Amino acid sequence: MNDISRTKYFSLISGIIFLIVGIYIITRPLFIAYTINIIFCVMLLIEGISQISAYLSEKREGRSNWRLVEGIISIIIGIYLVIGYPLGLPITIIVAIGIWLFFIGISKLLMGMRVVKFEKNIGQRLIVIAVIQIIFGIIVILNPLLIASYISLIIAISLIVQAIVAIFRFFRLNRMERKLK
Repeated sequence: MNDISRTKYFSLISGIIFLIVGIYIITRPLFIAYTINIIFCVMLLIEGISQISAYLSEKREGRSNWRLVEGIISIIIGIYLVIGYPLGLPITIIVAIGIWLFFIGISKLLMGMRVVKFEKNIGQRLIVIAVIQIIFGIIVILNPLLIASYISLIIAISLIVQAIVAIFRFFRLNRMERKLK
């Protein structure tokens, strides 16, 4: 089997797999939430450890207690989601993300208000980012099912588009192979 034949069949197989997974996700939108749970738990634990480590490595007079609180909250939510129950977990993780965004936004808002006294531009940017995080947090907390559906739908559509591209690539390579013979 030559390189074009091998490539075209890999393209066809990947296209079929992407199509099947995309359709599966459309029919089972919470599947993505389960997968995201695993990734998000690891990210929260790493973020929490990072924040606490940064807090401990700063000089005592420059330490922000909010950084410590942010680290502790991230670790607590990460551990909670790791040991959470599987049926309520997809919605719980989305609500937890919303709560996390909300509290991180408040933390950044308070930090920005403190920083604005010394570094106006940086402080103002922190405040804007904080307000956006707080708003997103509230939206996520109030609409977890809608958020899960949108995330799943976006991923499913992306996979189906990739499937179409891969299947078209198969036919293009098939034509190219016939021309070379």
